[in-house]
Amino acid sequence: MVRVTGQLDAPLVDIPAMQQDYWERQEVLLPSLARIHKPTGWKKYFYKEQSPKIVLKRLDTSDWERIQNEHYTLRKQLVKDMPLIRKLTTKMNNLEELKGNERAYLIDMDTKTKPMMLAMLRCMIIEPEMNYEQVVLMYEMLDEFDGKTLIGIVNSMTSEKASVASQVTKERTAELNMMRDELRASI
Repeated sequence: MVRVTGQLDAPLVDIPAMQQDYWERQEVLLPSLARIHKPTGWKKYFYKEQSPKIVLKRLDTSDWERIQNEHYTLRKQLVKDMPLIRKLTTKMNNLEELKGNERAYLIDMDTKTKPMMLAMLRCMIIEPEMNYEQVVLMYEMLDEFDGKTLIGIVNSMTSEKASVASQVTKERTAELNMMRDELRASI
């Protein structure tokens, strides 16, 4: 790097750190809550509507295990009902029409899983600090688009972690199988 007299000693951009931070943190704008955050007084004349944001982090393993343990009965019921849920989702993916009772069943499952999802969201929000009741209140005040967007981001952040863990497990299993085969060949 060429130095010029008086140049500041600035660090070089650390791309792996940026990728790690992007993978771990996500900022989410919530435009439907902008109406609540309007300034008062003389500032309202120069106001440009700004969407408030929350900062999410990927769940730690300890947080994930705690949420799994808190909602054990719900997870047990979901595992039991998984064949029917898969059948209904494949039916939806094939653009077939769902019957009234099937649609009601999916809506009921959605309402049953909402406390688990909100508990995950509470653990994921790092800015601003919120407790469970505040997360529930915030989620109820969101419009449908912002709510679905937020749920989609939470799902993608948790499924990315699960897919990475699954990929690491597959690689380790392949290594163990290869070592086992080599050991059997040598014997």
